[in-house]
Amino acid sequence: MRNYEITAVYRTNAVEETRNSFKDILSKNGVAVQSEEDWGNKRLWHHVDGEENGFYHHFKCNAEPSSIAKIENDAKLNLNILKAMVIRQNG
Repeated sequence: MRNYEITAVYRTNAVEETRNSFKDILSKNGVAVQSEEDWGNKRLWHHVDGEENGFYHHFKCNAEPSSIAKIENDAKLNLNILKAMVIRQNG
C-alpha cells in the first residue's frame, strides 16, 4: 500500500451527503483513511459546472495503486463532487 493525499471539492448545497458518499467510495475501494480535514467553503479559481464556490475536504490515506483509478472514476460519476485530486506521497 502507498500513502496518498486526496482533496475533494463538493457542491456547497450538499456537503454532508456528498462527504458520506465520497467516504463510501473510498471504503468500497479498500482505502484506509488515516486522517481527514474540512477546509471549508472557498471560492473556486474558475467556475466548475456553474459553481463559484466549493467545499474542500482533504484526506490522508493508504491505498493500493490499482484502486486510485477506480476512485477517480467514481468521483467523476458523482455530480455533487466538483473535483477530486489524488497525490502520491513519497515514502
